Amino acid sequence: MSSMIVGPTLEHHDAHTVVDLFLRQVAQRPDAPAVSHLGRTLSYHELDVLSAGLAARLLDAGVEPGDLTPFVLSTGLEIPVAMLATMRVRAAFVPMDACWPAARLDQVLTAMSPKVALVRAGAGKSLPGAVLEIDLTAPAGADRPAAVDRLPGLDDLIYGFYTSGSTGMPKCALNLHRGVRNRFAYMSHRFGATPDDVVLQNSPHVFDSSVWQMLWPLTKGAQVVIPDRSGVVDLQDVVSTIERHGVTMTDFVPSVFNVLVELLVAQPPMVRQLRSMRHLLIGGEEMLADPVQTFRRLLPHVRITNTYGPTEASIGMVFHEVRDVDVERIPIGLPIANTCLAILGADLQPVERGEVGDLWIGGECIGAGYLDDPERTNLAFADNHLPGLPTGRLYRTGDRAVVGADGLVGFRGRTDDQVKVNGMRVEIGEIEAALRGCPGLTDARAAVYVDPAGRNCLAGFVTGRNPIEAATVLDHARRSLPAGLVPSRIIQIEAMPLNQNGKLDRNQLAGLAADYHHTATADVSDPIAIAVQTAWNRFVPGGPDGDFFAAGGDSLTAVRLTLQINERLGTSLTVQDLVAAPTIAALTERISSGPVAGEDPEADLLTAVADAVLSGDVRPAGEPVTTCEQIFLTGATGFIGTHLLHGLLRHTDGIVHCLVRADDASTALDRIHDSLLFYHLDATDLDRVVPVVGDLSLPRFGLGQEEWDRLASVVDVVVHNGAMVNLVLGYRSHRAANVLGTAEVLRLATTGRHKALHHISSLSMLEATPGRPESAPTPLPPATNGYSLSKWAAERLVEQAADRGLAVAAYRLGEVMPHSVTGVPSPKSLPDLIVRWNVRLGLAFRSPIVLDYTPIDQVTTLVTTGVRTGARGWFHLAQAEPIRLDDLLAEFAVEFGLESVPYRDFWLRLQDQALSDGLDDDMAALLAMLPAARPDVPDQVLDESLKDLFGEAGAGCSRSRSLSLLTEAGVRLAAADAGVLRRYTAHYRRVRRAALRSEHAVG
Repeated sequence: MSSMIVGPTLEHHDAHTVVDLFLRQVAQRPDAPAVSHLGRTLSYHELDVLSAGLAARLLDAGVEPGDLTPFVLSTGLEIPVAMLATMRVRAAFVPMDACWPAARLDQVLTAMSPKVALVRAGAGKSLPGAVLEIDLTAPAGADRPAAVDRLPGLDDLIYGFYTSGSTGMPKCALNLHRGVRNRFAYMSHRFGATPDDVVLQNSPHVFDSSVWQMLWPLTKGAQVVIPDRSGVVDLQDVVSTIERHGVTMTDFVPSVFNVLVELLVAQPPMVRQLRSMRHLLIGGEEMLADPVQTFRRLLPHVRITNTYGPTEASIGMVFHEVRDVDVERIPIGLPIANTCLAILGADLQPVERGEVGDLWIGGECIGAGYLDDPERTNLAFADNHLPGLPTGRLYRTGDRAVVGADGLVGFRGRTDDQVKVNGMRVEIGEIEAALRGCPGLTDARAAVYVDPAGRNCLAGFVTGRNPIEAATVLDHARRSLPAGLVPSRIIQIEAMPLNQNGKLDRNQLAGLAADYHHTATADVSDPIAIAVQTAWNRFVPGGPDGDFFAAGGDSLTAVRLTLQINERLGTSLTVQDLVAAPTIAALTERISSGPVAGEDPEADLLTAVADAVLSGDVRPAGEPVTTCEQIFLTGATGFIGTHLLHGLLRHTDGIVHCLVRADDASTALDRIHDSLLFYHLDATDLDRVVPVVGDLSLPRFGLGQEEWDRLASVVDVVVHNGAMVNLVLGYRSHRAANVLGTAEVLRLATTGRHKALHHISSLSMLEATPGRPESAPTPLPPATNGYSLSKWAAERLVEQAADRGLAVAAYRLGEVMPHSVTGVPSPKSLPDLIVRWNVRLGLAFRSPIVLDYTPIDQVTTLVTTGVRTGARGWFHLAQAEPIRLDDLLAEFAVEFGLESVPYRDFWLRLQDQALSDGLDDDMAALLAMLPAARPDVPDQVLDESLKDLFGEAGAGCSRSRSLSLLTEAGVRLAAADAGVLRRYTAHYRRVRRAALRSEHAVG
């Protein structure tokens, strides 16, 4: 009997329903915020008045106990008002979406034949039957009507939800107050809700998971936030809503959650916007381990619970809090209080532990069956025949499951044609019935395929005597199916594939759908268009010429499309940009015309000034530690950080704790080792390196409190080098790592022991002023690009910490170039990208560009000397004279026989290369930073743009303090002479020879 599991017992001690618990909160907290939507908030008293007023009108309309009362809404405060009002007259609410096709609404409303349907004011004229408009304009100070409540009991119906039906007719699953009360009581017991909680109603109101998000908080005195719904899932807006309202808890389906994680990884600043979250529930589909564990690393304080339960039960009745050990398949867990489950074989008896069987559930969660469909109810629900389960009835879920060795239940797929797409339970039969109604088709079938991101998607297959326009079929489907059931692509085939038994081969259909791809092939000469087109080809099945959404693109695909474009071009597109510009041409024009998706230099400036205020509790205590036996280093695997690590290991005897983004300490140490070898540095002292797995852009670097406290207690000195550097992205993209990350570094430096801070900064944040002293930053930022602005804000924080007594040394660097001995450059730097592509194309373009040339070993010497000697204050490191890019490229021209050409010729050749070979990351980065040499751009304008590529802030700035520090250490700051440049070219010669040897070995 190991495959029968009974949940714990939870005594309720009363017969209170949702309405009773809500009215208790009204009495205790009348003025507290209850529900918010688009800037309007209803207090508990106001929600009570409005729902009671609507309840009185329902009674006047003849609604009686047990009557099913639909509300046809899209979103808004009307939803909780309708739910509460319906329950207050002992009726049951049935959520419907005003955005459903008219045909579907007519179908379900006609079948239900309710006394009245609830609609928003001014809506509902086209609906069949009587409607009642919901009035949200109750006069201020109004009291609720007396004696309207005809409160329900635990065995009364509470709601019905329509789900996809295998016969083509949606079915309505009914549930009871008893099951919802039990689920809510268990949630309160497990999650400990308080009046301070804020819950986001993240699930659409036609999904049953919206019930707990909308009503459970109202039983605890907490607040519900109802988002605006435009029909497009905009995850950036969801994240902003969570930050704006301080949301503590919400729910996601895995398909949406997985894309959210992609977004957080691609845009780390968004992680901080979720810092108010404490609990996250996930359900509706099978949960994938990798995205969940990635999220847990990004936000370790958020508890994630996997929830399972069909619509035929009360929301969900199997829970599992995700653990560190859940790295392969995540269990669905164990039944909640007062519920049970059994995994049965074909003989309807429990299978052995470890054996897969059919999942049956029971207990207080069990619903009342299907509306007006006793046949399907009797097929799915049965009297309990298992004496070991404390339940009168069982529901056969249609899912397969297994009890693992740890005693937890795992999901193992479905037993029928029912599938899950975006968290919605889908009957293939309903989709096929809708498609077959399209004129011109001889047959229509549907199949589920897996897209490149691993997401379930729907495809429709059609046959006909004549060519069929996919858009026509999609338009027909949208008129009869909810958006979640409309296939993402329509494919015409000659005949439906059959298996050996002569039946439809759905596996072959799924394979055809996955392989089908209509790519864009239009001839373009714009690198922005190339990047848009490349992403379009990957994600949009309908081809290059049409509208993204008309071609079958959905909200989650839109997120992935914009993410890929952002990665290639360094833009900040959002889903709303794609909504506004849903074609290749429109989106290319939108990107080319200027900043998108909220990039606003003036707003960025205001944000940076606000960010540049250090928290009052960041203050050092006592005198600074004078030893450097334990060093904490950020950015240890980048170009500068790797050399700093090497220098600290060579010139001190200290142990270096390195902050590294990685899955575990072993992987982090491998990254450090590989970085040292990549830059031709000695990697023999790694026994003195302690990897700290974390992320600079996260609160406490993503570390647990215990690890944070341990680090703060052992470290003697902090070397803060980590930063995001992207000359295209705006301040918003740099903010988390460069500014908020610096604030976390300062907090570490002042927690416990007073630890000296050595902060690596940039001359780019300064105005080009000859003789500028080595001193604190200016009160207002002169910088205009996002990176430089973020470095200014970070320095202002460091300055304030210094004013409070923190021992600080700040090193402002110019252009950091290859090591003067090894000649190995930073492959991500703009100078090396320019060199690399000139060499690849066999060119050396002429330009007015001048740049600082400070070899990385000089940077290392300055900083390590400062650490060893306890240096304090600001230091500038730049060459006395800049070098001409023409002179640098001339060295490579001699070595590799490069042809000297005007910049315009180089740019056109680079663009041609992108068109012929495709846009790789290097080329995309370079094209995004270089000025475009289009025919309409004069040479003079090009020259000015080229001059601006490298700032002049280091030109003529004072270096006296840096030179004095180096002189005390016996070091002379050498110029970038011809020998240094030749060692740079020698590195490329070695790289080319290694590539040729590799080609010969393969040949």
